[in-house]
Amino acid sequence: MGGFIAQTLAVQHRARVDKLVLLSTDPGGIEADLAAPDVWFELIDTSGTPDEQAQRLLFLLFPNDVAESFYREFGDVVAAVRAQLPVELLNRQSAAMDTWHRNGVASQLREIRVPVLIATGTEDIVIPASNALRLVNAIPGAWLAQFPHGGHAFMAQYPRALADLINSFLAVDRSVLRPV
Repeated sequence: MGGFIAQTLAVQHRARVDKLVLLSTDPGGIEADLAAPDVWFELIDTSGTPDEQAQRLLFLLFPNDVAESFYREFGDVVAAVRAQLPVELLNRQSAAMDTWHRNGVASQLREIRVPVLIATGTEDIVIPASNALRLVNAIPGAWLAQFPHGGHAFMAQYPRALADLINSFLAVDRSVLRPV
């Protein structure tokens, strides 16, 4: 939901945003390409043990071959955190995402006049990668980076490459990045 919040801040509080980095996000509203219904159902499903929930979540966030290794290494940590989350909190997050997908800020994206970096995993099934193209086409001068075989949580798959990209983007003089 960080990308949803960042876009809202960028259009509602323009003077406070100097540069914008958007990862694995969509424009909301009718412009957004949504996850398949079965993916959405699994994402909000709170049934099963914390371990079952963790496994389900990791297999949504990463391509299957990558999810398996993340589950082996971090499944117990994700399960422990998942066990601590109240169902009400997850329900409120789901409701907020539903509201975003009814409204969003797609119609206001052209008003963003700061440099924007948009990055996505090419195999994101939670927020389809096609949304990155929608964003880059709507935001004047936006940069696009696509991470091959990356899932929704591609930042955990490519931490160094993404950090280097973001650092480079942030280091470039704003006048060089000025949108047209």
